Parts: sequence; C-alpha cells; structure tokens
Amino acid sequence: MSAEGRSTGLNAALSMRAKSGVIRVGIMAAVALMLWTFGDWSIAPLWWSTYAVLQWTAARLYREDTDTQPRIAYATTTLSYAVAGFPAWHMWVNLDELGIAASTMFLCGMLVQLVVSSLGAGRLFWSSASPLIGYLILVPLVARWDVNRTEGLVVAASACLLVIYMTVLWIGQQRALAEIRDSRLRAEAASQAKTDFLAIMSHELRTPMNAVLGATDLLVRTDLNEEQKGHVAILADGGSILMQVLNDVLDLAKIEAGKLSIDPSRTDIHDFVRRSGAFWSPRADDKGLKFTVSVSPEVPQFVIADATRLGQIAFNLISNAVKFTEAGEVRMLLQTEARGEGATDLILSVTDTGIGLSQDAVSRLFTAFQQADGSISRRFGGTGLGLSISQKLAEMMGGAINVTSTPGQGSSFTLRVPAEVAPLAEVGETSSADAVAEPLPAIQILVAEDNLSNQRIIDYFLRPLGAAVTIVGDGQQALDALAVTAFDLVLMDMQMPVMDGLEATRRLRASGGPNAGIPILALTANVMDSQKQACFDAGMDGHIGKPIDARLLISGVISAIDSGRPTAIADQPTARAAS
Repeated sequence: MSAEGRSTGLNAALSMRAKSGVIRVGIMAAVALMLWTFGDWSIAPLWWSTYAVLQWTAARLYREDTDTQPRIAYATTTLSYAVAGFPAWHMWVNLDELGIAASTMFLCGMLVQLVVSSLGAGRLFWSSASPLIGYLILVPLVARWDVNRTEGLVVAASACLLVIYMTVLWIGQQRALAEIRDSRLRAEAASQAKTDFLAIMSHELRTPMNAVLGATDLLVRTDLNEEQKGHVAILADGGSILMQVLNDVLDLAKIEAGKLSIDPSRTDIHDFVRRSGAFWSPRADDKGLKFTVSVSPEVPQFVIADATRLGQIAFNLISNAVKFTEAGEVRMLLQTEARGEGATDLILSVTDTGIGLSQDAVSRLFTAFQQADGSISRRFGGTGLGLSISQKLAEMMGGAINVTSTPGQGSSFTLRVPAEVAPLAEVGETSSADAVAEPLPAIQILVAEDNLSNQRIIDYFLRPLGAAVTIVGDGQQALDALAVTAFDLVLMDMQMPVMDGLEATRRLRASGGPNAGIPILALTANVMDSQKQACFDAGMDGHIGKPIDARLLISGVISAIDSGRPTAIADQPTARAAS
C-alpha cells in the first residue's frame, strides 16, 4: 500500500475509534466498578480515571479534520491499550478460577474489537494489540511460575494459539478489504472509461450531425417541390432520431454518475402545455388520432420548476402515446393539487387508447434498455431509455410517474412533481429565447472551426444578422486574426488542430491585447457538464452545443454582443426520444 493509502487508512481507523470512545470508557467504568466492589481492587477508580484521560486525549488527537502524525498515534494507542489491559494481572493473581476466566475474556474481547476497528491500518493494529498479547501470554506464566508452572505454560501456549487465530482472522479481513478496495477502483476506472467514451462518441457524432441537421434546416427555407420536401423531411426526421438517441444515452450516463442537475426557474406552465400541444398535434393528425390538450382552471400560470426536464418528460410520455396508438385519441391534462401556502403539486397525465400493457410489462417499463416485450421493440423501435430517464428525472424533482394500463384498451401515465407558485409576469417581460434576428451593422464576428461543412453552416446561420464573419480553421489562426483585427465576438470550437479552443482562449485572456476582453462563446460538440465547465474555466462566456440550433445561436450572439460579456449562455436541450 502506498504512503498516501496508509495515511488514509490510519485516519479512517482513528476516526472510527474516536467515535466509539465514549462507549469504551463506559464499559471500562463498569469493569472498574465490579473490580472495586467484588474484586477488592482499591486502585480501580485510579485505573479508570487514567484510561478515561487517555481516551479523551486520543479523541482530541484523532479529530476528523486533523491528519494525525503516525508516530504520535502509535505511541498513544499503545499506551492506551497497555493501561486498558492492566486489570488482567489483578484478576489472575487474586480472583482464582473466576478471575482467570474473566481476564481471558476481557483481553480477548479487546482483541476482537481491534480486529474490527483497525480497518486497513496494519501498524495501528499491531501497536494496539501488542500490549494485550503481552498480557495474554506473560501474565499466566508469571502468575503461575512458582505455583503451578505447567498450568502457566499450558495457558500461555493456548494464548499463543488464540493470538495466531486472531492474526489469521485479521489478515483475512485485510485481504477482504483490499479486494473491496480494488473492486471499487476497477469500477471507478470502468465508469471513467465509459464517461470518456461517451464524451468522444458525443463529439464525433455531433460534429457531422451539425452539418446534416444544419444543411437540412437551410434546405427547408428554400423553394422546394413536393418530392424534394418529402426527401428533406425524411432527412430531418432521421437526423432528429439519431440526436434523440444520443441525448438519451448521455443523460443516462449523467444520471448514473450523479452529474445531472435540476434547475428550477420561473416557468409559464400554461404556455408550456400549449407548446407541447402545438408540437404534437400535427404528428397525431398524421396518424388520424384525436389529440386534445387541456389545463384545469385551478392551475396557476407561473410556477417555479425545471421547464427543461418537465418538457423532456412530457415529450417522452406524449411520444409514447402517439407511437403506440393506432386509432382513437391521445389526451394531455394538467392539474394541480395544493400542498400548502405557495406550494402545489403539478399533475400531468397523458392518456391514450393504444395497445396497452400487461402488469408484467408495466413492472419492466422504467428499466433502462427494456421494452414492454421484444415484439414492440421490433415493431415500433426505440431504445427503451425514454421512460427510464423520465422516471429518474421525476424522482430527482421529488416526484414520480405512475401508470395504469389495460392490454388492448390503452394506458394512462401520470407525472406528479412538487412546485412553488410564482407571481404573475410583469408587463413587457420577455424571454431571451424569443430574440429576433435583426441586422447588426458593423459587427465583426470571428468563427474558429476546423470542419469545412460546419464552417458553411455557421456562416449561413449568421447571415441574417448582417455581421461581417471571419472564419479560421484552428486556435492559432484565431489568435493571429485577433492580434491584428478588432472583433466584437468569437465563436470558438473546442477541438481543433494546431491549437484547441481552450488553449487559444486562455492565451487570448492573458494577452492583454485589444481583444482580450471580448465575449467568447464555445460552439462545440463537447456537451458534457465537465466539458462545459472546462470552457468557463478557460475564460469563455457561454456554451452552445452542436448540432447548432439556429435560433439559439442567433439569440446567444445578440445577447453576447448586447451585454459585452454575459455570465453564461448554455445550450438548450433538444427534445429527447421516447422509449
């Protein structure tokens, strides 16, 4: 074990002992009382007082916020257990057979306690056990040497066998602890490898998907005949599904790693429901389904809740309802149930007349990568992630999703999450997401992006702003351009040849030049939380993930230029796929 590992094990063992110090002092008080009362041991109170002072001193030395010096720890614990085992001599010499049995039990009990409390601190165990082992072997020999030497030798030999057994027991415990520690390290390494793989996969998929979805978005805005529109729609749907699957996998990894957070904010819940209805109504119409959305009169307009995660759950529930319903209707209803002053439960139910589920299928419904059955997977597709993620998100928000279903008749999914009622919006209040792309004359924007397809897409997306756009292929070229031209904004990719975006940002911020303080937005396929934080740590002011949403890009650019240096512009999660 490394020196660092020994130090960690020592501190953990000492902390554990300190927490049980009061119990040990209490037990020793009972022993002292019995020896003083029934064993005629006059110094029992003095012995107990000495032991209590040593335990108090040890507790002061072994505080959790202090790294105890090993030598001090070993010396203190040796002295403490030497005092603790001292009554064994009186028991052996003065209490006949009863004393011999009591002394042996007394010493063996402390040895067993040491096996448990020493954890992986081997040296601490031996420094503590040595006085007790000495008492266990030497006291019988000395006490019986002149009286019955053979008896003393037999007892001492038995004590040696007991000590050997205790040693084997302790070594076995250490091996078990080492295996547990190694298993934990292997699990952590595997988890980190999975996280690294997901980060690489995310970047490698998002970069080309940005070009695919960006070009599709641009094609939609052009004059197309009906056949071409159909082809573009297929392309858009396929790209959207791929992105939804990727987002689901990344979300699941974040949840498992405990890195996905809930961010409640003021939300217009009525508008949230209307937008959900507007998004899904055309899709339901395409299948010939009746799609109704309603909000109960008692529902307040504004609440404090995480609209992004609520939208993700609603997307999955409605997507499933539309997907698994061949005829009939899909209904979405939002209700509330008051829980006290200013607090309420949001109750969102999605009901369909689809294929329904058996009780066995319902029991597997919220398990990751599970479908109700194999035939559904083959018939309807899906990864089986959507409902699993939705349930985990609901639980993170303090709620849950419940389902009732009858095969052949339909299903009803009900989301219940707590929320706070927020005051009505002030007149003229708007969202930054509603920013309109208006020309920004005389504005200079530098784009650092190495992918040629993405360069063209970004250039097209920025054209409505009327700004002058300069595009370079790596971080070094970006620094060269910034050294000779004044810009108003930099859109910086993270992974580029020659010099990456993070290093370029750090050098620009440290340069002290005329562009050192301009806003820099990360425009990147690296979208995991740790990667976003790396952007901010390097000196960037915002993060926009790929595939790029043209509205988010324009809104971010306008906000950055208007405010000079915004605190953060984060990418808005796209809709997630249903299971």
